[in-house]
Amino acid sequence: MGVLERKEREKKQRRNAILDAAEKIFFQQGLFNTSMDSIAKEAEFSKGTLYLYFKNKEELYRAVLLRGFILLEQKLKEALHEDADAYQNIINISQAYYKFSQDEDGYFNAILSYQDDEFDIDNLEVESGKSLKAGNRVIQILIDNIEKGRKDGSIDSKINPLESAFVLWSQFTGFLQMLKKKKEIIEHYFSVSQENLLDTYFLLVEKALKPQ
Repeated sequence: MGVLERKEREKKQRRNAILDAAEKIFFQQGLFNTSMDSIAKEAEFSKGTLYLYFKNKEELYRAVLLRGFILLEQKLKEALHEDADAYQNIINISQAYYKFSQDEDGYFNAILSYQDDEFDIDNLEVESGKSLKAGNRVIQILIDNIEKGRKDGSIDSKINPLESAFVLWSQFTGFLQMLKKKKEIIEHYFSVSQENLLDTYFLLVEKALKPQ
């Protein structure tokens, strides 16, 4: 291995070490309560070293968010089955998203914060652009399957794939957020289980998407 290749590898390793440390602190303390000092301490680098790789903690957070979107994209694609119709695959990826929200709490919370982000399309920073594109790839999976469903007859042909995908994604993300924050309250005061709420959600999706 040449000198340049070794330096490039070491640079990548340092960047990943910084990201690993940032991810740990962000997931424990949240974006607002995290400082570059605490990340530097966890990573065992000087704060100056962090700034060689990331402009600020927001840029670091976007890089962690990118990891979350890449993992979510992988999980959604794994949930797709070639022998299933498109409607069933929409249910499959929704269930995969639910499992992701349960298993990957830190990444899911990062994605929730992404929903509130404002992007200046004309002046995107590198990490912002990467996370935005990754988020778009995730929603594209849903768009593609709604379009396929219109063609295979499992989804109402009058439905607009793009608009419906954004509505469904927003609804389900909000629904999952509610389950995480209010599950115990709903079960205690209304005696409704999380499983029953999920079943009802998918029943409503079926009535909205399937041909009448």
